[in-house]
Amino acid sequence: MRLVTPLEMMKLEEQTNQSGITYDTMMENAGNGLAVHLAQFALERSITEILFLCGNGNNAGDCFVAAGRLSKQFTVKVCMVSGVPKTRTAYTKYRLMRNVTTLTDQNEIREAVKNAALVVDGIFGIGFRGELSPFVQELFGIVNSNPEQQCIAVDIPSGGSGLNGTIAKGTPRCNATVTFGAAKTGQFLAPLSDYCGAIFLVEIGIPEEAFAQLSYPVFRISDHHVRDNFPHRPVNAHKGMFGKLLSITGSRNMPGAAMLSTQAALRCGVGLSVIASDPDVCRMTVQNTPETMMYPLPVDAAGTISPQAVNPLLEEAKSASCVLIGCGLGLNDGIRKLIAALIPQITCPIVLDADGLNAIAGSIDILHKAKAKVILTPHPGEMGRLLRCSAEEVQKDRIGAAKRLASRFPNTIIVLKGAGTIVAVADHAYVNTTGNSGMSKGGSGDVLAGMIASFTAQHIDPEIASRIGVYVHGLAGDCAAAEYSHRCMLPSDIIRQLPLVLGEYE
Repeated sequence: MRLVTPLEMMKLEEQTNQSGITYDTMMENAGNGLAVHLAQFALERSITEILFLCGNGNNAGDCFVAAGRLSKQFTVKVCMVSGVPKTRTAYTKYRLMRNVTTLTDQNEIREAVKNAALVVDGIFGIGFRGELSPFVQELFGIVNSNPEQQCIAVDIPSGGSGLNGTIAKGTPRCNATVTFGAAKTGQFLAPLSDYCGAIFLVEIGIPEEAFAQLSYPVFRISDHHVRDNFPHRPVNAHKGMFGKLLSITGSRNMPGAAMLSTQAALRCGVGLSVIASDPDVCRMTVQNTPETMMYPLPVDAAGTISPQAVNPLLEEAKSASCVLIGCGLGLNDGIRKLIAALIPQITCPIVLDADGLNAIAGSIDILHKAKAKVILTPHPGEMGRLLRCSAEEVQKDRIGAAKRLASRFPNTIIVLKGAGTIVAVADHAYVNTTGNSGMSKGGSGDVLAGMIASFTAQHIDPEIASRIGVYVHGLAGDCAAAEYSHRCMLPSDIIRQLPLVLGEYE
């Protein structure tokens, strides 16, 4: 599924209008498609009356078309929350409505909302800015307070940003959203993603040539991305066919990160796994996961890997198909020197996570010296350090932040973690929709890093491996939440679910 920003959507509609498919036709297509989804939704729940809340823009026009069509089958009421439509196209559709009860009085609208089984939110669309009025907030407060009431948004829940997923106070929590032309990026970013419900796309006539003009296309990662790219394991397979992962992870104070990433990597199918770390961390990891091999390294007094380990690590990396650096590594000048020496000389793909990212934050241009693809897996705080901005600024435009870093370093793949994880390269990006709040625990990122590194080590293209990794990671997290609950699930539970999830793709 393609995702676009509100500005891109407006440009797509403009190009479509210029191609001969007019704004009027696009509104008819949107309204008719909306009517189909509303009718199906209502019939499945034995609902006989549909209430539209309409603003004064083109979003209302879509509602007027749908209301007129549905009036032949249902009792339909249209509430003019913001008065008569201000756009010519929407006003024309308003005048053409038949057999529809129109309400304009605020008290009547309040009562209608209280008694409605199905409310259609058509007040504001993707062009919304600012705050919802007290009256609109009051109406949506009625809707949100009634668990028996169903609410469907037209294009986007009113108050939501189609760009970055922010919401205004009073934004309705909808059961579903019927969106037009293309899904909007903000619909898959938190917190708005939690307000959209199921998202249904209605085609309105935008030609493929118009989409081809988008300068930075964004897509949603789907099940097909995994199924179409998941490698087949032949009957006569041997371990050498599935790569070797060298994991430079863990420290005396953070051995768990090394264990989690190693377990996740092995569960995802890598042929050989080598843990290179503090000798005690190596022993604990192998005791916990005997399928991995140890490569003990010299450490400093704090139990972090010494820069003296550079040459042994480079020698071991020669036979690796991927190198994972950073999970629980610790951060000091020695670690910074170690990573600065490794990145320019390793010849296979690198996954750089956690302290590996923090170690290069002050010397990020070293990424230009990498000889192979580098996958960066920052959370918003780490991303802020890499971009020299705050985590809050990153969260305001997650796709834009990932794009900026990927464009600066064309040999990188950016995996910006969080609700709606972004996988970005220089010229396009993907948004993930699997996963849940129960994954917001220390260690979940180590699991993800191990998974992505494992898929990359198995000779899958690093960008595709990143997409598969974040999608499957989220699916396993959803399975863990279903079994243990969001509150009680642990990162190790995600690993336990991997056989169930990955088994579906074999």
